[in-house]
This record gives sequence, structure tokens and C-alpha cells, in this order.
Amino acid sequence: MKRDLVHHARLAVAALVLLAGCGSSDGDDNRPYLERMLAERFVPEASELVKLQTYRSDDPQSEQRMVENMASARDYLLGLAEEFNREQRTLKLEPFEWRRAGPTQTQWVFGFRLGNGPKRIAILAHLDTVPPGNADWRPFEPRVETRDYRGKPQPFLVGRGAVDDKGPGILGMIVMRSLAKLYDGTNALDGMTIELIFDTSEETDVSTAYYFEEVGAPDFGLVFDAVWTVRAEKGIERPVFSVPLGPVPSSGLYIEAFNSGPGATNQIPDTVTARINGSDVAALDALAAGVAQLYQQHGFDDPQYRRAPLEVTRDGKVVILTTKVLGAQHGSVPEQNRASGANPVISLANFLAHKVDDGTFVPNGVGRMLQFMTWGWGTTVFGEKHPDLLERHDQVFQQGNGTSYALTRVTTGPQAVTLGIDIRYALGHHAVAWDGKTEGLLPGTSIFPDVFGQLVSRFQQVSPGDAVTVATANAAAPDVRDPQSPLFQRISGAYERAVGSPMPLAAIGGGTDAKGQVNLVAAGPLFTVSFGPPINYHGLDEGAPIEDLQLGARILNQIMLDEIASKTAK
Repeated sequence: MKRDLVHHARLAVAALVLLAGCGSSDGDDNRPYLERMLAERFVPEASELVKLQTYRSDDPQSEQRMVENMASARDYLLGLAEEFNREQRTLKLEPFEWRRAGPTQTQWVFGFRLGNGPKRIAILAHLDTVPPGNADWRPFEPRVETRDYRGKPQPFLVGRGAVDDKGPGILGMIVMRSLAKLYDGTNALDGMTIELIFDTSEETDVSTAYYFEEVGAPDFGLVFDAVWTVRAEKGIERPVFSVPLGPVPSSGLYIEAFNSGPGATNQIPDTVTARINGSDVAALDALAAGVAQLYQQHGFDDPQYRRAPLEVTRDGKVVILTTKVLGAQHGSVPEQNRASGANPVISLANFLAHKVDDGTFVPNGVGRMLQFMTWGWGTTVFGEKHPDLLERHDQVFQQGNGTSYALTRVTTGPQAVTLGIDIRYALGHHAVAWDGKTEGLLPGTSIFPDVFGQLVSRFQQVSPGDAVTVATANAAAPDVRDPQSPLFQRISGAYERAVGSPMPLAAIGGGTDAKGQVNLVAAGPLFTVSFGPPINYHGLDEGAPIEDLQLGARILNQIMLDEIASKTAK
């Protein structure tokens, strides 16, 4: 019955197109133009955006640079729209922009619209990125490489933002042009507006949420920035633990500093560096000569643990220890890094904490923080060290995909050493239980303030010393959707028509623009939740699988065709 209605609706649209003299007999006649655009324009257009540095960092000049480069991205897209519109008769890409000053950064969205009716359908993407990390991988020099992916070689567009989310954003632009080309000269979009919305702060502040507060959310929107298809997103918690640095030890060797490389909390850092200092130069020399072997011989809490590569250098008498990341770097999937990579924070912290325990290093604030990290999490990512406090999974976020902890940001300051953790949490760590049916964000906040209070108290009892303090912020509650809802069924139908197989469902840790917006669904463009190599989401050598992204664009196009056909049939 449902398929028959859709079939008749598509025939109705085809009739409108024929009457308008466009020569198209069915939505499928859109394919040649879409395929030509995907083959000829995707890589060069996405590459132009990848060249632009649109990330925020701790640099005081970061916001100004980001805004200037984002304006360049906007202007480039405006140029594409103007070029396209010259060949159009009635249906053109109409630019729009919404912008205001926020407390710490610019709240800004822009994009394009087709049609001007009250029913609003949206495609959402974002053009900001996370920082590039180590620049040796040439993050702003887009290029195509062949990588093995999903069982076969596939061309990849490589560069920061290629997959998250500039490449998908350009695919949204291609689909918009394809729809405009198909329906130009017809009244198929009467009563409907299709919006392509580009967020400029998805990685930090999510400007679309503020935009929707002012103009209202669309009737239906697809956030093209994840995998097919997100039925739930974990909650997000961002604690910062602190230990006072204390006085400089007067004798012996000590850990002077421990610092993650530049990056965001939701990135496992490229590198971590520890500085070992002391008054005994001979002891420092001996340490420098033998520490690499000690590191390789160290027994971690899991005999199968894969340690991060270690490099030993000197800065005068000071011994510098640097560990480097292996594998997945997205903070929402530390289990993927744990399974086939190595978090440099974890490897070096666990090793050095043991060296404080055995007396190699004099205890100080840095050493105590590393001891707390090792006692609290060791090399685990699901809270297995203290399961009564830290481990949770449930019917939505099942075992192996429960509350996760990515220890990412360790900073040694003048007065204290701090630890920042990216936590993506399951339903059991939220103060208000899910009723099993309500869609959207769970009300209330997390239980982590109490959890962490108990955790640091427990540590103080078993290891007396300077107190570990914590301040935590609940960034977002869990968001759960009903896969049987009409919204999901519409997406599922389009997916099956485009791909020929059932649509997968995913419960993820990432926070997308769909979070908290029940009319929006995060879907595509990827077909697997594996964010490590060769994708490298948020990591070094980020790459977008071109063939998979093009398939994602075909699904997106089919979803839009179905929405237009459904409107016309009514």
C-alpha cells in the first residue's frame, strides 16, 4: 500500500514535469545530471573548501582567522550558485544567511533555498573542522589517494574536513543543483522550501540550534554528517580534574610537565610529551639511555595492550619523552583506538605513574595526576576499573557501546595539572530514566557530579595525598529515536530504493546537529561506524571514501525526490 502511494506520487510529479515541457518522465531522469556532477564536480569543489582553515583553537587569533576563512568558503559557494543559476529559468538557488555575536564565538549559519513555501525540508552539513594536529600530513593540501576500505581499494579525498564535513556539504550542494535542474520550470515545489544549511560551529557551539530558536526548526531535515542511520546519540559530559602542582622537588628526578599536543577535547591527541627533570645530571643521563627499554618492558594492566611509540630526546639536561598516536582519534570512539591503535596519553601516563609508584620519580602534582588516571581508568575505555561508578550500558547503547571515556587533554600549568576527558554516556548515567518510547533529548542532566565526587573520594582513601578536584559540565543529554517512526520509515524507504538493501541503524557517541531536534535525523554519508584508518575521523590523514560518499549522495537525492513527490501527491 505504502509503496503504491509513493509510486503514484512519483508519477504525479513526472506528469507535472512533462506538462511543463522539461522532457523528463520520471524522477529517475535526474540521474544523468546527478551522476555527471558527482563524477566531475565533487572532488574539485570539495577540495576548494578543504584548502580553507576553518577550525577553532586556543590561539587568540583563532576566531578571527576562522571567520575570515569561513567567509571565503561562503563566497566560493555563492559563486557556484551564481554560475548554476545563469542556466535556470524559474527555480534558482537563493542564498540566505543568519549571524549574530555569541559570548565566545560567532553564531552563524548560511546556505541556499529552493522554493518558498511554508513546508520546510532541510539538508544540514557543517564547514568548521577540528584542528589539524600535526601539519606534516599536509591537512590543507587536498589530494586523491587509493586506500583499502570495506574490502576493496577505493579512491579517497584526503584533507582536513574531507569527510567531516566539507565533502558531505558539497554533496548537499550537488543534490540541490540536481533538484533545481530537474524541477526548473515546474510548480513541483509550490508550497515547499528545501534548505541547504551550513553550520559554522558544529564542532564547538552548534550555531544551528540558535538559528532554529529564532526561525523555527524545519518540518523534516537530514543531517548529512554521520553514518546511515543514527537512531540514538549518547549524552556528552566534559569533566576537568585538577591537582595542585606543588613545590619543585629539591632532590631526585621528577616529572616536570606532562602535556597533550594541540587539539580539542573530542580528539585523541597526535602526541603527548613529558619532561623529566632533576638535580642529578648523571641520573638523567642514565634515564635517557635506558628509558626506552623500560617502556617496552613495562607490564600494563592488559598483557595484550598495544603501547604508543615512544621517542626519547633531550632539552639540555631535561629528558623529553614523546608518545605518538596510533589509530582512531575521534573522542567518541575510544574503543576503536583501544582495539587497533594506541592513545599516547594512556600509554605514557600508565608507564610514568608506575615509575612514581616504584620510586624512580619523586612524587609531585604531575605524578599524582598520572597515578589518578592510571588508578581510575588504566588502559580501559568503558570504566571497567570502577564499574559500579563508571560502567553503564543498556538496551540502546549495548555492551561494547556503553559509556566511554577518552582521556585526551592533560595540561601542566603554573599552579596545577589538569585532565580533560571526553565522555559519551549511556542512559544509566543520566539522572532521568528513559521511558522506552519518548523521542528526543532526555530531560534533566547526568549523574556525573555525584559519580566523580565518589571517585575522587575513593582515590583519596586508597592513596592519601594532595586532593584531586573536579569540575564537570553536561554538554548534552542522550537523544533516542524510534526507528519505527514515520520519519525513519521514509528515510528507510528511500535508502532501500537507492541501495537495494535494508537501512542499517546506529547508536553512536557523536554529537550531531540533529541532537535535540526531533524533526532532524543524522544519516550518512558513511556506511560503517568505524572512524579509524583509513577514514581517520578527527585524526591525521583524514580521508573521505569517494565512492561511498557518492552513493550517500544518491540516497540523499532519493530522499528529497520522495519528499517532493509526497507533497505533490497530497
